[in-house]
Amino acid sequence: MPSQKNIKLLEELRQKLDRANAMFFVDYAGLTHRQMEEARRELASAESELTVIKNTLLNLALEEKKIRVEKLEGPHATLFSYKDPIATAKVLAGFIKKHGLPKVRFGIFEGGIVDEAIITKLAALPSREVLIAKLLGMLNAPISGLVYVLNGNIQKLAMVLKAVEKQKASHANVSESN
Repeated sequence: MPSQKNIKLLEELRQKLDRANAMFFVDYAGLTHRQMEEARRELASAESELTVIKNTLLNLALEEKKIRVEKLEGPHATLFSYKDPIATAKVLAGFIKKHGLPKVRFGIFEGGIVDEAIITKLAALPSREVLIAKLLGMLNAPISGLVYVLNGNIQKLAMVLKAVEKQKASHANVSESN
């Protein structure tokens, strides 16, 4: 018979799985308590969470959600990304670069299982805001080009009218002096 504590933990885990848009599983063996707390703080800034969950409960919750992964064994922590998985991957990659740990096992992203190499590639992507700015710049480029072309024609017309004005003014000065 499951204990009340495990029933409560399983319900909390279900809620985390529902909220998360990506999860990363890491081997945290070798990290100190302080490093774990530092990782939690850094991940919180990316609207993510690092938790250590019993393998039995996590395997059960993943089965309930019909997420097919190998049975999780051994010490590991789960990173739940609630907003931007790329930001979570960036924080994870930065932490690994700084401390050499944790070791990435695999992740669940966009409904599929991803390995360490793909998570590293995700971390190398520009932020969502930068990608949106690049897209908007690309969409805006043809319009900007049209504006410059049309503006160039108007400027040429203004220069021609100014030249005609100067020419008429010089003809008027010549006819007055005669």
